[in-house]
Amino acid sequence: MVFLDFTARNDWASILPVANNSFFYPSVAGSLLISKMVDLSAAKIDFLKVRGGWSEVGSTGALGAYAINSTFGLANTGFGNQGYSPNTQYNPNLKAETVTGVEFGLDARLFANRVRLSATYYDQLSEDLLVPIQVSSSTGFTNSWDNIADMSNKGIEIQLGATIIDKGDFSFDVDLNWAQNESEVTSLGGLDTYVLGGQWGVSLEARPGLPYGSIVGRDFSRTDDGQVIYSNGLPVIDSTQKVLGNIAPDWTGGANFSVKYKNFSLAALVDAKIGGDVHSMTYSWGRYAGTLEESLIGRETGVVGNGVRADGNGGFVPNDVTVSAKSFNQASYSNSIESSAIFDASYVKLRQVTFGYSLPSKFLDKVPFESMKVSVVGRNLALLYKNAPHIDPETGFSSSNGEQGQEFGQYPSARTIGFNVNLKF
Repeated sequence: MVFLDFTARNDWASILPVANNSFFYPSVAGSLLISKMVDLSAAKIDFLKVRGGWSEVGSTGALGAYAINSTFGLANTGFGNQGYSPNTQYNPNLKAETVTGVEFGLDARLFANRVRLSATYYDQLSEDLLVPIQVSSSTGFTNSWDNIADMSNKGIEIQLGATIIDKGDFSFDVDLNWAQNESEVTSLGGLDTYVLGGQWGVSLEARPGLPYGSIVGRDFSRTDDGQVIYSNGLPVIDSTQKVLGNIAPDWTGGANFSVKYKNFSLAALVDAKIGGDVHSMTYSWGRYAGTLEESLIGRETGVVGNGVRADGNGGFVPNDVTVSAKSFNQASYSNSIESSAIFDASYVKLRQVTFGYSLPSKFLDKVPFESMKVSVVGRNLALLYKNAPHIDPETGFSSSNGEQGQEFGQYPSARTIGFNVNLKF
């Protein structure tokens, strides 16, 4: 009825300085089987467990080799092997980063196990994160490793499953999951921002007090109430770098539907990411070059931008100046302005459909395995919902942290069809 587990571990990392290369991290987790302590049959509860835990984990994070001592590289050039100093300054005082977290949850099964619920709340604090800080190139380096960053993550994860129909040879199950994570960069060691990466005019940054992954770039000049200011019919660009969005979604979720009839099975998986932003250079350059359908607007009549213009007396009046579609698009979408190509990155996808058939046991008497199932599997079958035009919002230049929330020249998403054979011996 009562369970309590302890762990303890110590690591020694050769990429840390000798004085700091040993780090210890423990954990404790406990759970109570309420359904064994109290008779819950009257409430149709078959199983109920509450659980909780605390842990501290040490890590060397993104740190690589040769970051604590001065080293030199060799480059084979047309003049032979030449020694060079790396761009990242070494730091002999680095130490391990730590993640401390607490977690609470419950697991329940109800109505003869036909309803299944699992819910978890977590709160984690990452401290002394190892990052290469950007420094002035006049120092002879562009980066310097240090333990400067702290970040918090807290959230909820819920899984709910139910057997809707279970009658004879036929059954129908639905499994849902939903998760929400709130991240915040709590410290950068006194820095106002840390650039994670970027492309063209956009940079992806960590900023104290904001969620991880701020999209930063230039916006149009605006009035106090947010209206775009125009001059001679074209939008005025504010060169100040501003936070235009964030890659973090509001929530993620999914639904799996499973149907079984005798030896046949059919399952469909839908998943979703709602919220978060993406910058699309495809859209910006497509409008600039006149290759997207949106650039057809005003081709014959001209365009009057939605906003205001100066009235000559220190105030503003609605913009009423007509300009050509080409002039308008090339002033509003280019390498000089990023806010016009920021979009909601939400999507809902039909991620997978599987149709399978299990051979009856009578056909397996003379073969050396117990069961055989053949299936046809389709992946990424349909994009059911999105707000970002012309692209799949599930995009990024790579899996690197600094290349999320950015898109340019994306290939169309691939749909795959496969055939599986599963054998059990």
